[in-house]
Amino acid sequence: MKKYTHAWLAFKAIERLEHTHLAKANKKYAANLVTWFKNHKDGVIQGAWYPDAVIKDMAYSHVMKYSPAQGTGVFRNLPSSCLIYAGGKSSSLYKKGFVVNKNTNLPARCEAIAHAVIDNLKMQETESKGSPISATDNHIAVLLFMLSHYIADAHVPFHCDSRKFSQGDNLHGHIEGIWEKEIKKVHSIDEANERFFYQPNGYPLRQNENQFQSSFLAQVEAELANRKFQITWGTGNNNTLDYMTALCQYSYLLSYQLFPSGYDETSVTLANWQGLPGQNISFEQLSVTVLSDAVDSIARVWLRVWRRYLKWKHIND
Repeated sequence: MKKYTHAWLAFKAIERLEHTHLAKANKKYAANLVTWFKNHKDGVIQGAWYPDAVIKDMAYSHVMKYSPAQGTGVFRNLPSSCLIYAGGKSSSLYKKGFVVNKNTNLPARCEAIAHAVIDNLKMQETESKGSPISATDNHIAVLLFMLSHYIADAHVPFHCDSRKFSQGDNLHGHIEGIWEKEIKKVHSIDEANERFFYQPNGYPLRQNENQFQSSFLAQVEAELANRKFQITWGTGNNNTLDYMTALCQYSYLLSYQLFPSGYDETSVTLANWQGLPGQNISFEQLSVTVLSDAVDSIARVWLRVWRRYLKWKHIND
């Protein structure tokens, strides 16, 4: 995904946590995170883009590359509300064998940053004011925004498919570019200062309501409004690593729904990529699936990270 898409997803995740129905205890944790985020929201565009702009570990830590193989594959579960989960279970490759490129490690990267956020929050609480080793709020914010970048990338089919769709006509960049263009078209952005203009409630300001209503972004909003937010990782998943592994598996299956077996970067072009024989997902469906599920995933991981920290803080206060 591209710069403003990543930032928009982070804002939508926080908006999701602020307005969704949660049990009383989790509502308390979510409210604390929402307040903290809004106090640091001007850094989200730079922070969420830091993995691409500075760290540049795209070849291995932004991806988890799968290829079909002989035999039976073990696919993890996801929360039932995830569109990518329902679609993946209908794929002809579901429960079929696969191999994973051992040099790709997106789930582990997410697990590591999730721990880093919690660890730095603990250090901040433990160290005395002015301690040279204590993390600043800005440092923690950047880690949190970086985490949202890697989580979002797991939802992009090209990040989980060993076929090389960044080559040839670069369908990978083309589709991500459509999402980016739509977000920039609909929202009011201060690009010189790398920030959105905000509504009074602190969320990105839409500059053209008519364009929004005719956009797939409106479909994303509708999907989120009509689905229940689930905190669960999905049955059998115990942590961020397990959850992100499951997401990458179903993102791989989603890629084969978009570009069926037998197609690769040599045969799929900008002219023919929509309407391929055997393709069973449209661009609009793809967009709603990827973007709405990414919003919920960022919200889910962030809330669990923040809840874990606040529970530790409560015990140690």
